Amino acid sequence: MVFYDALPNFYRIPIERFGAIRAVLEDVGVPAAGFNALRKSLFVPELADIDEKRLYHCLDVITTLGGSVIDLSANVPIPTGLDPAAFSGRELFRGTFASQEAYLAAAARIKPFAQECARRGIEVSIELHDDGLQDTADNCLKLVALIDEPNVGVNPDIGNWYRVPYQQVGSWREQVVKLAPKTNLWDVKNFRKILVPSEKRYYAWPSDLDDGDMDFREATVILWKAGFRGWVVHEGGTGDRVRSNVRYLSYMRWILDEWIPASEGW
Repeated sequence: MVFYDALPNFYRIPIERFGAIRAVLEDVGVPAAGFNALRKSLFVPELADIDEKRLYHCLDVITTLGGSVIDLSANVPIPTGLDPAAFSGRELFRGTFASQEAYLAAAARIKPFAQECARRGIEVSIELHDDGLQDTADNCLKLVALIDEPNVGVNPDIGNWYRVPYQQVGSWREQVVKLAPKTNLWDVKNFRKILVPSEKRYYAWPSDLDDGDMDFREATVILWKAGFRGWVVHEGGTGDRVRSNVRYLSYMRWILDEWIPASEGW
């Protein structure tokens, strides 16, 4: 199980309560794999201090839960007060056009955080995420290089990369190949996408993992052959969440148990 700081009133929940959650999980044999610290604006001057403080709160939570990896992304904040049409049509932040100072500011905050994580035996995973500094594989690796800590890897969440309204450079496959050697966590979700020429933009909508534009069978093989054996987190699907997760588990189990052994000689 992976926890998120999007839980209602998360930052007001006493850390001790997560110890009780850990006890319940251990009783039923479900490990707390990791934690996703969503969208931390570590390079935005007016928000960096509070989001850095929140990161350490998240670290205390995952330490209490007994997890092994914390996922984070350096993003601009989600705008509030927009109707759904305005929200979906907003212009996204592009890491490619961000200043070097923005990358350095984020890395300066994450580096000591990663060092504290290492002292607790926890890895850090920088998530490939739209609307932030690390919105392409190259930008992920740039940020990781600036942080320069051995326990910092990447999360090649290609769903985040694919769903954007603008034309991407390269392919989802290239993103996976570039990030595979540093992968230590993997969020998975698939999409379908169309181009509307009159609006000069793409529209994307979620699909089940085996039914979208990206081939997660191939992506899994790439990561497996690069040595990734970590946690995979399903964040997508459509319709009934239970049905969608059961379908995902069946698909991923088939890939691991049947397809990967069959592809070993390729």
